[in-house]
Amino acid sequence: MKEKMDSIISRHLEKTLGYWRQPDETFKREIYADYRDKMNSESAIKILESPNPSDAFWEMMCDWYDDYSCDLKNELKKEIVDILQDDNGPCPEGLTDEEDDLLNDWLLEKVNFAFPEKHYLEQPFHVDIMVDTGDGNHDYTLNCVYPAYCGRYGETIDDKASIVWLARQQGYTKRQLRRALKEGDVTNPKGFLESVRAEVANIASPMQILTFLVEMTLEDLIKLNELIGLQYRNGYYYDSKKNPYCGYIVLDQKTTTGLYDPWSGGGSLFEIKLEKDVRLPIRFIRSALPDGGDGHSVDSVYGMVGSVWQRGGVKTIHAPRNIKKVEV
Repeated sequence: MKEKMDSIISRHLEKTLGYWRQPDETFKREIYADYRDKMNSESAIKILESPNPSDAFWEMMCDWYDDYSCDLKNELKKEIVDILQDDNGPCPEGLTDEEDDLLNDWLLEKVNFAFPEKHYLEQPFHVDIMVDTGDGNHDYTLNCVYPAYCGRYGETIDDKASIVWLARQQGYTKRQLRRALKEGDVTNPKGFLESVRAEVANIASPMQILTFLVEMTLEDLIKLNELIGLQYRNGYYYDSKKNPYCGYIVLDQKTTTGLYDPWSGGGSLFEIKLEKDVRLPIRFIRSALPDGGDGHSVDSVYGMVGSVWQRGGVKTIHAPRNIKKVEV
């Protein structure tokens, strides 16, 4: 009976639209998402903040599509039962309990439903990449120096300030940055150093995080946040400079960059002018979440157009070598 059932069901599936025989003799049916189906930011943030974003994504796919796949399987079973119980079928008097179990086992082993994961993994999100170069241990106050309203002329700048780190990334020294903050133009800034002066001069609160605005797909966000999670593999450190190596990302020099306060919902101009691409160690990333995932959203504060979040802003996500060895 098992071989006969296998033959009948296989022939039926080969003639049924949507089911495709696979090399391993199973059958697959694709479940398609409507082009209007979108994952909202709240769902994406829930995935990305979980201990294992990849697993959380697939759990969400199951939550969304399990019921539909069960309905499809029940419809398929009904069609097959009608064929088996036909007057010319092998079970015209109905299926026994044993035969029903055989059918259920066959469907479980041989029929698979593919969720539309690519539809969601390729969905773009507006992402705020917030940086902690050690200033997080100082409540992100280290960027708030002269000419900020809360700064003092002639004061020193802490090496852990993210604007110092960014200046060095752009090829400048701390001394050059300090001189520019004292003497640069704020009305018509030219180049990186003067744009930092204008940015610092226009901060709205004494807590400011260096923030990059980029557009990323959910797939890249999952990859990046799994690497961010490696920061804690040796324990939690308040000083991010003690975090272990987690790889790096490369940000395009056209990326919108500025100082932002996600707690108060305020910031500066978002007009720091990068002169070269930025290589950002992942151990220095406080968060990389859809806008609003870490405090007030930039969009709700500034009302910016979507193009401000740079498409292709993240040019490279470089994972550590032997990543499985460091995931301990």
